[in-house]
Amino acid sequence: MPTIPHEPYRPSLDQVVVDLLKSIALEETALANLLNAEAEQMRALAHQGQHAASHRARCELMAQAGRQSVRLLDAVVMKEWLLLRKLDNTLDLYRSEHGDKRCDPGGHDDDDE
Repeated sequence: MPTIPHEPYRPSLDQVVVDLLKSIALEETALANLLNAEAEQMRALAHQGQHAASHRARCELMAQAGRQSVRLLDAVVMKEWLLLRKLDNTLDLYRSEHGDKRCDPGGHDDDDE
């Protein structure tokens, strides 16, 4: 069986959970920045489209920008789903170590009193 080699620093489970939650937050921030940049680009293109020489050129420009935005949104939705899975797995890891206080048969619920 493979073994985990000894390392001088091995983080606690709590630190691992915190690191995972931080990484989720950083990825969410990056996605928000991407969406903001896309919105700014769409605003700029809409402004540029108002000054297009012809209606056809304006429509073509906006259609191309729309396709690009749809591709970006598809990628963001997939990434959000992956981040949700990562969050669920992180919470499951935490609960497996610390127990889910809401479901602890030995604990006291405020509703029982």
